[in-house]
Amino acid sequence: MLSGQTSVMNSIENPIRWYAFKVFFNKVFEIDELLREGGLKTYFPVVKVEKQIGGKTKKVDRPAISSLIFVRCTGEEVVVWQRKLTGRVMLYTHVTDGVRVPSPIDEEEMRVFMLVTSVDDERLEYLGVGTVDYKKGQRVRVIDGPYKGCLGFIKRVKGNRRLLVSVEGLALVATSYIPAAFLEKI
Repeated sequence: MLSGQTSVMNSIENPIRWYAFKVFFNKVFEIDELLREGGLKTYFPVVKVEKQIGGKTKKVDRPAISSLIFVRCTGEEVVVWQRKLTGRVMLYTHVTDGVRVPSPIDEEEMRVFMLVTSVDDERLEYLGVGTVDYKKGQRVRVIDGPYKGCLGFIKRVKGNRRLLVSVEGLALVATSYIPAAFLEKI
């Protein structure tokens, strides 16, 4: 190991956390399989799309966000996987004390994101992080309906009241319309 790699490894937290990889060449399913075979838990939202296969229309899964996969492991493990998959993925990182380290994702933020994106709702809309100008103001909790238990921010998107849920700096998803009676201010 190079001395620079040692300093990176020494500055990494090692509790099991969620991390994110940017996946190149639209190979999310392939990278998912490799990570799972390596014993890691992964997550990426999928959507059903119609595709012509052999003259027939079939519904197939497609990653909702084509270049993003989340992995649950220690900071050291995620760095090892980044090296194994060099040229195929990029680990999201930040600089701490002049050293680039993996960026862990808040557990609650990830739980809510997985809850929202696992609901079978064709009207979920995946937005680029910078595409919607929303200000962190009044947070709400959904108290009924398919998104019960989710936390987020309410914003009008295309004229409808929608719950925005994000993984900070990585992904933003807007739910379908949510009635005011299903919301509770936090």
